[in-house]
Amino acid sequence: MPTSTDPAPHEVPGAGRRARGRHSDHAHGTAFKVLRGFLIAAVVLAVVATGGGVYAYYKLQGNINAQDINNLLGTRPSDESKTDPTTGQDAVNILVMGSDTRDLSDGTGNEYGGAKADPGARSDTTLLVHLAADRKSATMVSIPRDSVVQIPACKLPDGSTTKPQKGMFNSAFSIGGAACTVNTVQTLTQVPIDHYVVIDFSGFRSMIDALGGVTICTPDAINDKDSNLHLTAGTHDDVDGATALAYARVRHIGDGSDISRIGRQQALMSSMVQKVTSSAILTRPDKLYSFLDAATKSVTTDPGLANLSEIASLAQSLQKMPADGVQFVTVPTEPYPANPNRVQWTPAAAALWQQVRTDTAGPASATPTASPTADPGTSSELLVAPSKISVQVLNVGGTAGAAGTLSKALTSVGFVSGGTGDGQATDPGADVLVRYGTDRQDSANTVAAALGGAKTQLDPSLGKNIVVEVASPSVTVSDVRSRVTGTPVAATPTPTITARVATDSICA
Repeated sequence: MPTSTDPAPHEVPGAGRRARGRHSDHAHGTAFKVLRGFLIAAVVLAVVATGGGVYAYYKLQGNINAQDINNLLGTRPSDESKTDPTTGQDAVNILVMGSDTRDLSDGTGNEYGGAKADPGARSDTTLLVHLAADRKSATMVSIPRDSVVQIPACKLPDGSTTKPQKGMFNSAFSIGGAACTVNTVQTLTQVPIDHYVVIDFSGFRSMIDALGGVTICTPDAINDKDSNLHLTAGTHDDVDGATALAYARVRHIGDGSDISRIGRQQALMSSMVQKVTSSAILTRPDKLYSFLDAATKSVTTDPGLANLSEIASLAQSLQKMPADGVQFVTVPTEPYPANPNRVQWTPAAAALWQQVRTDTAGPASATPTASPTADPGTSSELLVAPSKISVQVLNVGGTAGAAGTLSKALTSVGFVSGGTGDGQATDPGADVLVRYGTDRQDSANTVAAALGGAKTQLDPSLGKNIVVEVASPSVTVSDVRSRVTGTPVAATPTPTITARVATDSICA
């Protein structure tokens, strides 16, 4: 991959045969827990790798299984993101796949049905981790395993190539392993994948135990005989690894669907983030080593991420990322018409993937990147008259009086004054920027046209007012009233993409 920065003799919670279909259970929470905790802990390990730490460093380095799948990948999508001028970093996309193989490295596969009874491996968990170029935010996109998608032709290690086919998303892993899943994601989303990680759940219990347990919150009591999981309703602190694994894999919660399970497991991921960043693991070499030993033993990745020094470098770039900069998103879906037990992606999914491609997918608290208006010229039809648009003008670095001068010019061509003031530039490189609230893009287009095709930017915090930021004393204002041809047509609803951030209550 490119390296710009894949019942038992005794009762065990979560043990037993897996059920297939809609209610299939899996360890979705493992993926992000390993990655996030691994990155945070690795940077500490790199710093303390002196004396006895050197042995531990190379021991852990040897645990990681590196596999280069470049020769099995198709054409890489073009990178639409830009290098951040402050950090000098590029956005990074890591595809994390949770394998349900029973051929586990620690020999505990029989506790989950065994490789003979449940052969092969499926990627019941797939998480696209997008690290923003400014390193102020990270977006974790969960891809539902039951999504019906078009799987492209995949090249196999023996040199043969599979036929394109329509099927459940997670079958790509069964068809051609990590490479086929990477190909499928790149084909469906046009998001370039920089690294891949494949994780089995063999080290899950040990990782949780190394942290001293995690917190689980369940709204209803759980008494599930199949998974041997019994929890009262409410919050449970310091839950051990075996119980956490059972909770991650239990089927009979909510409606039992994959979408329901993903929401629950995202809360579990948040709990893990909070525990790793707040616990003593980073200052306790014994806890740190135990956690990393369990994590590295259950990871297969590309050569670029198989080196602890490289991982530590990536981790260091994330040190200033706030916890509320980490958000969890599920690909928007709807029932698949031919089979209600399956789902298909909605049009909102396309909007989500565009945000990832253009590095604008961070939480609402992160500043979105400005984009050129769709009306840079002077001939486009405008839908909202200036007389119906209130415009506030902010001086963000222009000469004294620039905001007042521009406001008067706008009112002279029909706009309503929303006041003036001073402010901080949202986009320091722009002479003039038009910010608008939800469902106000038509109004913003009119203002932008009057300003010669200025940049526009969505700002959900705004109400009905349009805000213009001015940093240049020489902004030309045009009269666009003759270009308004009628009332706005019914707007197409903006696709809704729900998300949670790592600091949200795990009971939410």
